[in-house]
Amino acid sequence: MTNTELLNIGVNQKSFPHFLHKYRADNQFTELIFSSNELWFANPLDFNDPYDCNTPINTTTSLTDIKKWLKSVGIHAQHIDELAKRVMDNPSIMKESAESALSKSGVCCFSTLEDNILQWSHYTDYHKGICLKFDITEDADFCMIPLIVTYRRIMQHYNHFTQAKKIVEYLIQPKYYEWSYESEVRIVKSEITMNANNSNRAFKFKNSALKEVIFGAKSSQSTIDKYVNLCQKYSKPHVKFSKMKLGDGVHYELIKKAL
Repeated sequence: MTNTELLNIGVNQKSFPHFLHKYRADNQFTELIFSSNELWFANPLDFNDPYDCNTPINTTTSLTDIKKWLKSVGIHAQHIDELAKRVMDNPSIMKESAESALSKSGVCCFSTLEDNILQWSHYTDYHKGICLKFDITEDADFCMIPLIVTYRRIMQHYNHFTQAKKIVEYLIQPKYYEWSYESEVRIVKSEITMNANNSNRAFKFKNSALKEVIFGAKSSQSTIDKYVNLCQKYSKPHVKFSKMKLGDGVHYELIKKAL
């Protein structure tokens, strides 16, 4: 079964959201998304929330479990006893191992929402920027597999030697519950090999995956014109354009209007 088939099944069964949204300020890096068809996958150790991807590491692993892990990663049998003792004598190695694995991953953050007032305020320069709408079924290789963030009040501790196969579930997926308004979905790339300029964290998406550019309620006409022109220039004639406006009823809301 192909990635596209798997993703379509997930969308049809509502395991995955069909559309993902990326809030962006209007700047040169956002313009580059249109010209290069690339999104940046950040080092999860650099996130602004100090708990994000930084849940406590359990350092009470048994000697038996350490030896099993060393064997699983290909350590020769004659070295296992010596290395296992060194790990037991230096518990910080466990945290360093987990952080090393995380640093080789890249995370690109999206939302299932296009009309969240707080996200427009925080991530688009006070509603002056844009929101990009992607269809995940148009680019299964880029979007495989959407990771729906789980919001928690209680942290689950992680043990790298017994739960290495669940590192995403334990370290990348959970987030403090007060962030739940973001309705976040993450795309994760693993085993990133960094070059000297730290420049290979950008991954390409297909033109057809970008479906809509939504402008903020305070976006200027010059900003609108710029991104319309960028879509025309870089072979994106299929992209739709809309703009948010403030509701004038009794509710705090953003209302999307087609341009």
